[in-house]
Amino acid sequence: MKRGHCVALALAAGLALTPAAQAAHGGAPSVAFTEPDYLKWLIDSRQPVVVIDLRPAAEYAAGHPPGARSVPMAELDRRFGEIPTTPMVVLYCRCSIEEAATAYAFLETRGYLNHVVLQEGHDGWARRRFPLVK
Repeated sequence: MKRGHCVALALAAGLALTPAAQAAHGGAPSVAFTEPDYLKWLIDSRQPVVVIDLRPAAEYAAGHPPGARSVPMAELDRRFGEIPTTPMVVLYCRCSIEEAATAYAFLETRGYLNHVVLQEGHDGWARRRFPLVK
């Protein structure tokens, strides 16, 4: 890869990954986030990324980002093995930050170090009118 591309990729990653967030009540673990614009860039430029939809299967079927895989939050404890440990994994749902943080922490306890949560979740993706597939 050319040096300019590496620098651009590093810059994009640095700008897209927001600092870890902590819930105000202190109960939720720290979570790494990424922006919908960055995820779209990853998908459009065919970068290695795995997108995991934590919503119920019916919501996934109604529309999801291209290439997203359905692993509903209610099934995460028994299906987490379907989520690879490389490359980058982006988790999203239509849920509270605390719920997303719980899924994030669960994967962290299983040895995952490659995951982030999509800032604004599915709603942020859809609000930007990014592509949804059924």
